[in-house]
Amino acid sequence: MQNNVIDLIIYLVKRIHIGAKLKDIKLDKLRGYNHSEISAAYSWLIQKHESGELVGEQAEMKNLPAPRVLHPNERARISSDAYGYILELYYIGILDPRRMERLIEYAMLRIDNEVTDVADVKEWVAGMIFDSEYLGSDRSLFLKGNETIN
Repeated sequence: MQNNVIDLIIYLVKRIHIGAKLKDIKLDKLRGYNHSEISAAYSWLIQKHESGELVGEQAEMKNLPAPRVLHPNERARISSDAYGYILELYYIGILDPRRMERLIEYAMLRIDNEVTDVADVKEWVAGMIFDSEYLGSDRSLFLKGNETIN
């Protein structure tokens, strides 16, 4: 379900970037998605729009810092399609630089040594967006210096 929601969010964000209003997007055009997936996508978009985290117009997109170039070792571990997908998510405002970097790190730290593909990225992005304790959180496995263990 979460991968469907990611696909729907990408579709809706692209529509917003070309000038469509969220309220004007017809739900009947969203065939193949159930009510809960549509609701989750709309909720995420509204939350990000209200918090100012979602880039809304082409002019705002031009102010994004250029993403860094992958190191040769990273290019060997992340497929071209997967990196293109990551860049697409970055440029439409779904990923910020910190989350983009986390995806690259996660691909490099894979235990199975498999090349990361688009399906892997979708799964990780869904976790970032919908699970605050997954990759997208600021939580760390290490103590920050002012914390104690009980």
